[in-house]
Amino acid sequence: MTRILLGVAGEGFGHSSRAELVCQRLLAAGHDVLIAASMRSLDYLSPLFPGRVEQVFGLSFAQKHGKILPVRTTLRNIAGYRAGFKLNRLLWKHLKSFQPQLVLSDFEPFTARWAKRNSVPCIAVDNEHLLTMCRLDGTDVGRKNRWLAKAVTRGYRIGAQAYIIPYFFNAPVIHKKAQLAPPLVRNAVLEIKPQEQPHLTVYSTYSDDGIKERLIETFCRFPEQSFFIYGFNDLPRQNNCTFKKISAGGFLNDLAKGRGVIANAGLSLISECLYYKKRMLLVPVAAHFEQALNAHYIQRLGLGLSARSLNEQNVSTFLDSLEKACPDSPDILHPDNDRFFQILNQTATGLGLPLGLD
Repeated sequence: MTRILLGVAGEGFGHSSRAELVCQRLLAAGHDVLIAASMRSLDYLSPLFPGRVEQVFGLSFAQKHGKILPVRTTLRNIAGYRAGFKLNRLLWKHLKSFQPQLVLSDFEPFTARWAKRNSVPCIAVDNEHLLTMCRLDGTDVGRKNRWLAKAVTRGYRIGAQAYIIPYFFNAPVIHKKAQLAPPLVRNAVLEIKPQEQPHLTVYSTYSDDGIKERLIETFCRFPEQSFFIYGFNDLPRQNNCTFKKISAGGFLNDLAKGRGVIANAGLSLISECLYYKKRMLLVPVAAHFEQALNAHYIQRLGLGLSARSLNEQNVSTFLDSLEKACPDSPDILHPDNDRFFQILNQTATGLGLPLGLD
């Protein structure tokens, strides 16, 4: 039995859902796990693992229309630092009694720094380090956005003994401590059998009336195709557009059973589409470098299309592509939970702490 501290970033559903799977597998293997989480991850994980989740001060990003605002982000975190310092001191005292033997940090800086200061082995498990530890193709994203994304990621690189990067494509790894792994998918994903019903599943990041009207105007030009649309509060139905109440289970069910997906380019959604073998039309959130990178590789690998905005032309092109089978290439890392945990176990074994996860 190993005592493990699992640090989880507070923003982004991918971090908390990955932590859920990691904690479940570690507990099933007989280990003692303490989770340090903040913000959304704290809210998500606390009811799942009662008595095992402690609050940590987490850095947050100020955004407008999906774009990170560096100055406002800095001021927000400075303003919260005093309260955060007291919070982390309380966790520090708790860790003295728990005495972790291994730290797993999913883009959570406090736990990684604690490991370094106390000479405890640390494994970083996150997708963000792809930006700094792999050689990537260029995209049409501006240099400023790419530089900002790398700068933020470098700020979280704090002396881990190893880096596991779950991602959906192969890229040359340029750091000796890093390795790629296939992405994880939630148990809820594994429980739904994919089908091919006639609808397309749509998720809109923005929910204002102007966006809704533009979606209706665009999709109504394809009357033979039905669209199930998530992301809006009210639920009108107009011609071939059916607006649905936001529901994780409902969206996942429609995703698994539809012809394809139109959405932004987050890693979690892409991983689920790959698992179900659904083609994608991806519109990255504006000025979000990682999403633009994801969409670039989805198109490059023949898994779907990338677009800066949604219009009649790219929807038409996407509909024409739906008859093509999803490619099978060694450059694609399909979701594989067992393989991910094999890599985690091998990495921990290399640090002298076998976890028995294979």
